Amino acid sequence: MRMNIAKGLQVAIAGLALAITVPHAVAGTEMADSKDMKGVTPPLCGDKDWTIELGSGVEFSNVRVQDYYRSYTIVPIEVTAGLKVDDVSLDNFAGGFFRGYTEFLFRGQYDPIVQGPEHHFEAFSVGPRYNFVQPGWKIIPFVEGTVGIGFADARAQDDGLGQDFNFTFEVAGGAKYQINCDWSVRLAAQYQHVSNAGLSEPGNRNNPIDALGPVLSVGYSF
Repeated sequence: MRMNIAKGLQVAIAGLALAITVPHAVAGTEMADSKDMKGVTPPLCGDKDWTIELGSGVEFSNVRVQDYYRSYTIVPIEVTAGLKVDDVSLDNFAGGFFRGYTEFLFRGQYDPIVQGPEHHFEAFSVGPRYNFVQPGWKIIPFVEGTVGIGFADARAQDDGLGQDFNFTFEVAGGAKYQINCDWSVRLAAQYQHVSNAGLSEPGNRNNPIDALGPVLSVGYSF
């Protein structure tokens, strides 16, 4: 009887020791794997396909040579939805310099014109954005471009836009800072072109807007 009790105690102690050591060993492996993974795509956030951004800034016109003088100051207010369309890749291309991923953007904007013939411009545009991702970086450089259509309160008689309906495209570059897995801030140098492609002529001259300036936005990913 005593021998059976002793053997039972030994088995119980061995089982308890196994129950304690195995989970710690597995947990240690997961922590090591997680630590290694943090260098892959900063930060380690899992699958977040959408990012919603709200941004504003200031743009100044006359960035191209014109044969007439017009001065614009525009305050763009933009809501952008970005859909991630691929995973981080190009690790081994050109030394990993182009490593990154692509988003497709859907952007709505309202642009108060604080100086210029018109008073406002509203537009919807779409296009791609490429994010350059390096291991361990929270700062992510990017380039983007969008095209779309918009409407303004045209002032053709004042050398403004020739008509209300116009086309627009934007090109921007800058960097995003990833605060955490959910929130980020983005600073861009943005160029915007607004024109009716000559649809207002010959009645009204097509006087395009070519504006350039900084735009700061805050983003939430989900």
